[in-house]
Order: sequence, then C-alpha cells, then structure tokens
Amino acid sequence: MTIIKGSVFLLLLFGHIALISADYRYTDALQSYERQEYRQALQMFDRLAAIGDADAQYMLGQMHEAGQGTLQDFVEAHKWYNLAAARGHRHAATARDAVAARMTVQQISEAQQSARAWQPEEAPSSQAIPPSRPDIETLSGRQGVAEIQRELNRLGYDAGPADGVMGRRTRNAIHEYQADMDMAQDGHATADLLRRLRQTERVAVTATAPPPPTASPRIALDDDFSDGDLRRNPPWTVLSGRFGIDDGGLRSIVEKTHVATPASPTLRPERPEEIGLAMLQLILDQAGGLKPNAPSPAAEVEFGDAARIFVRAPVDNAFRLELELASYQRPGSLELGLFQGNQPGGGYRLIYNPGSRPGLSLVRMTGDGGEVIASSEGTLDLEDGRFHMLSWTRDGSGNMHVSVDDQHVLQAHDRGLRQGFQGFVLVNHGGDYNLRRVRLEH
Repeated sequence: MTIIKGSVFLLLLFGHIALISADYRYTDALQSYERQEYRQALQMFDRLAAIGDADAQYMLGQMHEAGQGTLQDFVEAHKWYNLAAARGHRHAATARDAVAARMTVQQISEAQQSARAWQPEEAPSSQAIPPSRPDIETLSGRQGVAEIQRELNRLGYDAGPADGVMGRRTRNAIHEYQADMDMAQDGHATADLLRRLRQTERVAVTATAPPPPTASPRIALDDDFSDGDLRRNPPWTVLSGRFGIDDGGLRSIVEKTHVATPASPTLRPERPEEIGLAMLQLILDQAGGLKPNAPSPAAEVEFGDAARIFVRAPVDNAFRLELELASYQRPGSLELGLFQGNQPGGGYRLIYNPGSRPGLSLVRMTGDGGEVIASSEGTLDLEDGRFHMLSWTRDGSGNMHVSVDDQHVLQAHDRGLRQGFQGFVLVNHGGDYNLRRVRLEH
C-alpha cells in the first residue's frame, strides 16, 4: 500500500481508504487465480498479504507451494501459511503442516524465522488507533451484509464476495461462526453480529493466536479385505466385470482388446451419463509393455470390457483418501475416486495411465461430461511388483493434493463440486490391479 507523505490526518484518511479498497480487490485476485492468470493474481495477493489479509496470505502459500506464477518455494509457502494460521485462517495450519512434511529441518527453521521477522506494512503507530470502519448505525441493510461478509472472509469463513447479497454461502458462514463462538445459530445478519465479528477480528490479529485445534477425523471407510468377503463389512457393489480377493487384497484383471484410438480424443462424450466412455477417451493405447502376472485363483480374467465396483461411504466436501495399490501390467488404465448421487456418476476421478504422459490426471465429472483440471508432469510407473501408497486430500476451499509414496504428484484448486460425496468407485479399463487397503476420512 502506497504511503502518501503529509499530515497525520491525511495519512489516516488515505490509509483507511486504501484498506477498504484492498478488501474489494481480494475477489478480483481470486478471479484472476481461477482464470489461471497466476502472475497477476500473485501480485494482487502479495499487496493484500502485506497489510495482513489472512486469506491472501493463505493463497500466497498455496501458489508458492505449487509454483504458480513463481518458482516453487516451500520455505515461502510455509511462511505464508504460518502467518495466515496466526491470523485465524481455518485451513492454513493444515496446509502448513502438509508442506512441512516435504521440507528439511533447516528449511522449516528458515521459514519460521522469516515468519517471525515479517511485519505488516502499516506503521506501528497506526495500531494504537483501530482502523476506522463505517459506523454500524449508518449502514443500510445491504451495506451491513457486505460488512459482515467482509469480516467473515477475513476470519476464514467462506461468505463469498462482499456484494451485500444474503445468499446460501453467507448464511452458512454465519452459522459456522456462530457455532464456533457458542452463539445461537440463527444465520441472521444483524448489527450485533457485525459488532461481534469486528471484536473477534481485533483479538485474532493482535493476539496472533494459533487457530483452534481441529476435530479428530471421522472415518467413513477403512477396508483391508482381510475378511475375504466383498459383500459385508463394508458391502461392495460390482457393476460390471469380475473382482476377487487374494493375498494382495481386491484383485481385478481385464485383458485389453485393441481399439482404434481417435486422433484427437475428447473429454466430453456424446453420452455423458456413461462415465466409462468418458474415462476411456482419456486413454491412449500403448504399444508393448510388461507381461501380466499370472492370475490368482481368486481373480477371474475379463476380456475387453471395463470392470467397475463401488462402495458407499458418505463424506463431506473436504476429505482424505489413502490407498495401497499394485499394478502388474500395461497397457490399460485405472480410474478411482469419489462419486456423488445414488450411482457412481458425478464427482472427482484420478486416472492412472501406466507409462503414458501424463501418468496421472484429475478429472471433474458432471452431467456435462468430464473435464481434466490437473495433470502430473511426466510418466508414472507403478509396475514394479510392489504396493504403492497414494494419498489424496481436499480441503473446504477446494485445494487438492495428490502424492504417491510421499512424493508430490499433482495439485489443483477447484470449486466446481460443492456438495459431499457418497462413496468410493474403482474402474479397471484394461489392466491387472491389486487394492490392498482403502481408507477414507473427513
């Protein structure tokens, strides 16, 4: 924020105006980010973060972690996550701990020192006088709602843009805040609520208190197939193909028949309700490959068609999925993810293509078809006779991270799906796979 030389009166006056305009720029910065205009978004978030905006600091952490608009820098990412967490951002502490797992002890120490040395751009003397805001009694109904939205967003509650429109996102954010503050959860935007929000923000910023501890995760699914029965504890549903259980867990073998590949495959099928068709169009046939292992007695070989199976396990929009997977042959591909609705249709899918580029793709499935929202760099080869750990997380803001054997593979930010998920689905499009364990929590 530019400091204009002059009297103390002008400093306070123009400083107040700059703060108000900065609040409105956060939405613009987020829109630039979602349009993948990363350099512009980085500059806008950086200006907002410099005056202590926790949301902008969190986004800077995400962009430095992913290398969006800048070189990938875990130290900078950790610093900004740490600063956002100290200002009460609801997801920053989790993101900070996740990136710390990929850093050395020296890097973490450097990031912590950098966070401690950071100071907002406002002069220390300005902190003695709280920044003036519009008098609550003078606000119209819409102006009051806009102020409440702005305060909620600063505290880490997703109230949407500060447009003064009382929509579902704003009501949900008010409910969450009221629950956290042990208030009556009526979801109403009132003058008393605005006073409480302003007081809460001042306490959070001046005390730089860490965010409250998060609740223990709730386990929706945890199956290692040790009971040898797909029909109970939990019950799995086979939609097509054959699945069996052997010493390695759930086994599926599909011998891929040769199909001519179109020159320009598309992710938007003519019949979007057929998820298998949409996924198959992501696959390029591979020449050659490893010979498949001999089928186990428990597994039967399917020729040509895809083998589909799912299990119901309702979870929130934010989740953590972990699974242990072995792949024994190529060509082919594997589709796995979380679905919405009564039958596996919409939702998110990870598509693994052995030996292909990209090796892993993240797809959003809706009634309009499938759309790739992120892909890994290079190939991914799991055909080494070993089990590999895949971890996939999504937070309430739509930030997703995928790692394989503790190595970061891809990252995405997507708010296209806002509802919870109904369960886990797996589709074998021509391969030999073992799923030893799957765990889903939220």
